[in-house]
Amino acid sequence: MMKRVFVAILLTFVCFQGYSQIVDTVDIMKEFDEYSFRDAKVTGQVKDSTRLREHLFGVKWGMGINSLTVSVDYDKKPITSPMNFGVYYTYYHSLWNSISLFGIETGLQMNEEGYKTQILDESGKVVQQGNETFRNLTFPFVSQFRIDFWNMRILANAGVFVAKRQSASFSGLLPETVSSTWKKWGYGFIAGGGLAYVFRPFEIHAEANYKYNLSNLYSKTSFYGDEYWVSTHTSQIIISVGLFYRFGGSSYKNPANAPKR
Repeated sequence: MMKRVFVAILLTFVCFQGYSQIVDTVDIMKEFDEYSFRDAKVTGQVKDSTRLREHLFGVKWGMGINSLTVSVDYDKKPITSPMNFGVYYTYYHSLWNSISLFGIETGLQMNEEGYKTQILDESGKVVQQGNETFRNLTFPFVSQFRIDFWNMRILANAGVFVAKRQSASFSGLLPETVSSTWKKWGYGFIAGGGLAYVFRPFEIHAEANYKYNLSNLYSKTSFYGDEYWVSTHTSQIIISVGLFYRFGGSSYKNPANAPKR
């Protein structure tokens, strides 16, 4: 008799435990269904930051420090020129949809380059000097990498350019056999960097870039004929400031690009 009572009590306990587990499971699932996603937002509103784009249009003005590299001894000095003005378009995007620090910049620049010719006496004293200058239309194509922080950007530039010389001005100290052979077209590379300050939707850029012309300024045979070729390459350091207007920056998550709330 006692054995039957014990079995009945044990069966009752097991059934009660099973029932309580079912009730608990049902309650948990019910709460999960009713409350788990009530504050969820549509995932389609989240944008992939690696696919976002920016377009910048602007102007730059700069001061150029100009020089000439010659493969023989030649008395010359650098000169400065304030005529370095251009209009630019910059496109910031991701490289291979994975690196969001990439951009390209191109535009049209009117700039002046040149150098100072000197004539020295036997003691090395300057007795005459004059400027040899050239005005160019320059077409740059530059890769511009950037790092955004706060309301700033760090810029790093590397690229190439093509230039068409529009006019030349000579001091008269250069032999005509040389000055008459100046080339109308030039090409070379650009490297530099700078900082940008972002105040939506504008940006101010301060940059320093080095330009080196890989093509010869004068004919190689103009100095000594075919007996000895002379290479002449112009170079510039341009310190510039620019103002840009930005399109499409409101999609960026970075504080420097985010829209005002």
